[in-house]
Parts: sequence; C-alpha cells; structure tokens
Amino acid sequence: MEVKGSEKGVKRSERTNVQPTAIVLSLPLTPLHSLSLLLPLLLLLLASCARQGYPTGGPKDETPPVALAAQPANESRHFNSRQFYIPFDEYVVLKNATENVLVSPPLKNKPEYTTKGRGILVKINDTLLPNTTYLFQFKEAIADFNEGNLLPSYEYVFSTGADMDTLMLAGQVTDARSGKPWKEQVSILAYRQEQCTIDTVACHMQPAYITRADKEGHFAFHYLPAGRYRLVALEDKNRNLRLDADDPAAWDTAFYPTLSTIDSNAMPQLRLSAPVSAKQRLTGSEFINRGTIRLTTALPMQNPTLMGEAVEWRLNARRDTLTAWCLNAKCDSTVLIVSDLGLQDTLKLRYRAKAAGKAGRRGAQQQPTQEKPLMRALCSGSNAYYDDLRLAFERPIVSQADSLRATVIHTKDSSRTEADLRLDSTGLGAHIDATLTSGEAYRIFIPKGMFTDLYGNTTDTLTINLTPKDYATLTLHLTNAYPHPLVVEVMDSRDTVLQQQPLHGNGTLRFRHLASGEVRIRAIIDADSNGRWTPGDYRLQQQPEEWVMFEKTLQMREKWESEEKWNVAPKEKKSMPIPRPKLMDHGPLKPQIPSKD
Repeated sequence: MEVKGSEKGVKRSERTNVQPTAIVLSLPLTPLHSLSLLLPLLLLLLASCARQGYPTGGPKDETPPVALAAQPANESRHFNSRQFYIPFDEYVVLKNATENVLVSPPLKNKPEYTTKGRGILVKINDTLLPNTTYLFQFKEAIADFNEGNLLPSYEYVFSTGADMDTLMLAGQVTDARSGKPWKEQVSILAYRQEQCTIDTVACHMQPAYITRADKEGHFAFHYLPAGRYRLVALEDKNRNLRLDADDPAAWDTAFYPTLSTIDSNAMPQLRLSAPVSAKQRLTGSEFINRGTIRLTTALPMQNPTLMGEAVEWRLNARRDTLTAWCLNAKCDSTVLIVSDLGLQDTLKLRYRAKAAGKAGRRGAQQQPTQEKPLMRALCSGSNAYYDDLRLAFERPIVSQADSLRATVIHTKDSSRTEADLRLDSTGLGAHIDATLTSGEAYRIFIPKGMFTDLYGNTTDTLTINLTPKDYATLTLHLTNAYPHPLVVEVMDSRDTVLQQQPLHGNGTLRFRHLASGEVRIRAIIDADSNGRWTPGDYRLQQQPEEWVMFEKTLQMREKWESEEKWNVAPKEKKSMPIPRPKLMDHGPLKPQIPSKD
C-alpha cells in the first residue's frame, strides 16, 4: 500500500512564502536620472547584506503537534494492511518509540516506527488475530521537530473484524508505603479470567492487554471486549511484560468486569511495593578508607564470620551493613571469606584513593585526604537533646581511662559540674550523663586521652558548645480495632518518620522530644508482628501491610504537651477521579454490552 502524508491543516505559526514582484518603468531616463534611482537601491542592497539572519516570528511555539486524518482511518474495521500512517500539521520526531508506544493486545514481533514527511509510518511485523481490536498508545512518544513539544498521548485503533470493542476498565496505583504516586514508570497488565489458571500468572505469560499509569497513578484500558480481568501493576525493569523476581508489583485477586462507563466506586486501587529479597547476597564490598572495609547485604545478617585478614568488625542496627577494621591499619588489599546463613563468598578487595575535589591542571599532585578525628560530638549548637548527649568514634574503642569524666560549664555563671562518660557495648559510641536546662548555654570539656582505639590511638581534647532546646511531648490514647498489633509512627511534614513505637491491643503511647512543627500520625497494621512495615511479595501472594492515617495534622510547640484519642479502624475507600477515555471522532461505534458474569 502506498502511503502519502496529508497537506491539510498547515500550522498557524508557519509563514507564507511571498514571491517578489518586479516593477518595470517605461519612462525615458537620462543618465543623471538613472544614477539618482540606482543609488538608493544600492544602499538598500548593502544594508540587507549586513543584516543577515532569521526574522523574528513572535513568541516561542509551545503547542504540541496536531494529528491529522490517518491512513487507513482511525477506528477502521476489516483492517488488513501491514502498515499505517499518521500525518501531523508539522514535522515531528519520535522519542524512544520502542518503549513509549504500547500495543494491545501485545504483538510478538515489535512494529517498526519511522518518520516520513510530516508524519509517522508504522510497519506491523506480525500476524494479526482475526476479529480483534488493536490499540496503539503513543505515550509521550511524539514531539514537534523544531521546539520538541511533546504530544502527551495519542491512540490509533483498528479492528480486524466487523465490530470494534468499546468497553473500558480504569483504576489507580499508588506507593503502598506512602500512598503517593510511584516514582518510576508503572505498567498495568490485564489478564483474562481464563488465563489465570495459577495465582502468579504474571510470572509466566504475557498479558492480554497493557496500558501505563500517568504521573498521578491513574490508568485506563480503552477498547476492551466484554469480559472479566485480573490486574497486575509493575515496574517492568526488563521491558518483557512479565514480573521478574525484583520487580516492584501490585495486584488484586479479584476479577474486574469491563464497563461502558467508569464507576468511580468500583475502581481497583492497587498498592505497589518492592519485594524483600528472598535470597541473602552481598550487595556491596569495598575499602572505604585504608584499613577499613564495608560490606552490605540484601537481608539482615544472622551470625556472620570473616576469615582471611585479621579484623575487628561491627554490625549496624539493621544488621545489613558490616564495617571491618583490619588490625594492620595500613592494609590496602586483602582476601576475605564471608560466611553467613545462606551466604558464602570470597572477596578480593583493593583500596583505591578517592580524588579530593575536581581534578586540577594536568600533572598536578593529588592532595591527601585529611584523616577524621577519632572522637566527635553528635550534640552541639541549638539542636542537642538535653537528656541524650552522645559521642561517636571513627574506630572501635578497646580501652578507656580509669576516670571517665567530662567538665560541664554553665556559661551564665561559669559554674562547673562533673559528668560521667559511658562507653556503649559496640565501642563506637558513648553517652555524657549530664542534666542540662533548656534554653541555657553550656560548654562541655572532655580531656585528652579518655579513649583508645584498636590501633593504640587516643582521643584528643574535645570542647562542645551547646544551648539545648526544649521539645514537645505527644500522648496518644489508642483503641485498636484490628486483630493485629500496631506500629505507630510520628512523621514530619515531609513524611520522614521521627519516632515509632509498637502497640499490642489498646493502650497509651508517649512520644517525647518532638521538635516544633507539624506532625502526622500513621499506624501500620503489623500483620506479621515484626515491628516494622512489610512490603508485598507477589510470588507468595502476600499483600503489603496496610496502614491508617490519623485524621488531623498536629502542631508541636516547645514545652507543650499534646494529648489525642484515636480509634484505629479500617479506613473508608474514597472514590478517585479517573480521566475518561477519549474516543476518536471518526464515526459512531457499535455499542457493546458489558459482561454480566
């Protein structure tokens, strides 16, 4: 089939080429008259040569390209062509068409997308099914040639039979942890009821239909036949239309019928989460400094062992990061055998010094990295907790002075008191047991030589200047309507968790040391009783844990104590606005009757 672009609909911003008209004078001219007429013309010619360039054409074009009548026509029946052409009102370019053009039902062989004239030519490299409606969705795949203005969405649809499917199915997918839209691109897969012979169908076969959620998480399938479908949303990292082990996913076990109009009260709400790795493995291993190694794992370590280099090591609170200090402080290469439950690995590591800042002129010498002090304060300035003054150590402390005391000076009257220093069990932190008054200025002096690390280095003198702030206290009286324990979180205005506490049954929780500002309260329904939120696992058909938000945003103020009552019960489902499908205006469609199953 020969395809030609349409010349209709010239864009408004396009200028009309005006042909210059020659004017012939038949008057008799003397030489003097000829010179007087030629001189202005020569000056005008010289001026035009000096002002070369493109003429200004008004404001910048911000209008996306407009599609004209496609060939064959959009919503064609009895489609039997191997290609179709979509003309536009201006020249266009394609933007990653292999990923941004979705075809439903999916084709085994990917179509070819090319620009031709002022349009896009699509060649179909597959055998089309009989009596089937096919939809090509261009999702930000088309932009104008000059300014790059994206066409947000364009749909081309045809039927290989006499009828066109016209039903639809819409919903929304959100981040199961935050309730906000997922940050990455999310594909929605629809499986016919007869395809779902196993619960994990998305791991084994391609869907019947596919679409993509917008930036707010809304999605809609257009031009579907009557039937019932199971939906799976995923971040399809491999672009294979199947759910792989590490793909974040959301799903519902229900089968949703296709409809002629959208019912906002019956739309699926899918909660997407990234699965916890089912297999223990190393996710990182490196020298972070000469003599210091850091290992990270996918799951918390149970009882790790290190063989090879003689080291002293510590685990973080989550038990997924291990820091090891070689007993040879200058060690810059080693072989380590790492063992843990479900993990056995041999590592060959070498220290690589990092450049300090940007590279200078060619041949310039690299400046050595300044060594961090062995001891530093985690409390200073005006943000210190008045009852939790802590120190941190760069390397494990193995010995301490006989008398561990710091001097606390009250700046107002220069009075002095002594405070004990307590080394914690890890050897990487210590507490200053001092009682301070909020709003008062203090100076804490720690003498030299209080602590010694595994290399024999001792701590230097440390002076801490601070003015402790006062904080707010929040008391919650909770009634739990769920059969599971709760994990109650206090979050700031950015949804960062400030504090959390578990609760079994009904009870009262008290959150102290809350800084001034707005806070929100969230209760996780801890179905697995592990004390934290657990994401979903599609392969195990385990949904992510639910949570409920307290209805009010609370304002915390210094020296204030707030008290609230909360009945933690299942939240009511709210209907979400979903954009209506836009059908192409190329003639009436034959109505379909939705499935009654």
